[in-house]
Amino acid sequence: MESRTRKKRIWASYRYCFARLVLQLWLYYEESMDNLTQVSMEDMAFGEELTQIIRRFLEENQEDGTEEAFRQLKGLRDRIIGRVELLTAFSDCFQIYEYVLNRVERRFLPGKPSSHTPKQLASLLVESMASMESPAERNGRLRDITAQLPIRFTRKKFYSMVMERLSSYGGLNRENVEDYLYMLKSSVMLKLPQGMEEERELYEQLECLCQAQYRDLKREDFDRCTEALVEGTRLLSAKMDYYVSVEQMVNDLYVLFLTDNEKVTDAGEDMKFRSCTENILDALQMGDGELLNKNKIPGEMEGIQEAVIDLVMAAGTERDPILDQVDRLVSGSLFMSVEAKEACCQEADRQWLDKEGTKLCEELEGLFAGMQKAVVRAVMAKVISSLPIVFRDSQEVEEYICASLESCTDAAEREASMELLEQELT
Repeated sequence: MESRTRKKRIWASYRYCFARLVLQLWLYYEESMDNLTQVSMEDMAFGEELTQIIRRFLEENQEDGTEEAFRQLKGLRDRIIGRVELLTAFSDCFQIYEYVLNRVERRFLPGKPSSHTPKQLASLLVESMASMESPAERNGRLRDITAQLPIRFTRKKFYSMVMERLSSYGGLNRENVEDYLYMLKSSVMLKLPQGMEEERELYEQLECLCQAQYRDLKREDFDRCTEALVEGTRLLSAKMDYYVSVEQMVNDLYVLFLTDNEKVTDAGEDMKFRSCTENILDALQMGDGELLNKNKIPGEMEGIQEAVIDLVMAAGTERDPILDQVDRLVSGSLFMSVEAKEACCQEADRQWLDKEGTKLCEELEGLFAGMQKAVVRAVMAKVISSLPIVFRDSQEVEEYICASLESCTDAAEREASMELLEQELT
């Protein structure tokens, strides 16, 4: 990369991330003062550790200490990613049980019957997809629809569908397909991380959902499961919001460590960045809410990110070890690896896909062996809606939707599914 262009991007990245760090730290301070953060002391320790590292970065003429602080930041980032993997696993589990509860709800909370027949609803859904302009929108809507349909085919038919749909990945990069399969397995509880029981509150809510007997569910059991799902989702949302906030600051600080020694920036602006950061850190440490009333710091950062964002996001034509990492840290994928993986050029051929598909079906069969039928159906629905769509035309889509609804002999489940599908029309 041309030296001058590289210097401009380093400078722009430093300014962009320092301004964003100040604003994100301000929001973190606001939430702390308003007592809105509903997370555990163990979670809060991650934010407290980050503020200590930020202070060490602000110290000047501490080169050895700066290197140690950077190592500490890298370790903190790895631990946050591990924590978020745990939370994502809980989210996947809750989604499976939400599917189950949605389909037994009509047993206890009767609603207004659908005004459509399965055929009429299928036709309306296909029409709504046809009206969408982009293929991506239509594909997304189709996935949403298939995710809500009742599952009534045999395991043999299900595994046949899995193998057929996986075959559409033929010719793609094998590593990309492996990543997809890993995410798919994680989303249907095949690859749960260790240590989920350490998230005690979330684990208790999940255990309530796992232990319920859905075939013979009573009203009090349904209410308890619903409360567990609502509470689990609330806790999960609060924790994820917190870690997203902390990770954003971690990534911005990471960029500052990477670019600090090479930046060429205005000394006055740099002093402003640092003094604003120190003021917020001091207010956080003392629990002083008075800074909120003055409300000057966000205004001092105004316009800085907008002024340099084009330079920050401009992709270079040559590989650069620092800017390559900066690109990943500001990409918007907060929890992605900072280090680039070596590209795999192997193709996902038919033989390899058949082998991986067979392995996936065997793993699913093992999972199903210890599951209630209602949960098995929820997992099947998740898998089918996640796999590539292979319908030939809109007529086949309409027939598939109609057949799925008509084959469901459980009136309560069919009505619940139709109600959820009707929401796709609004």
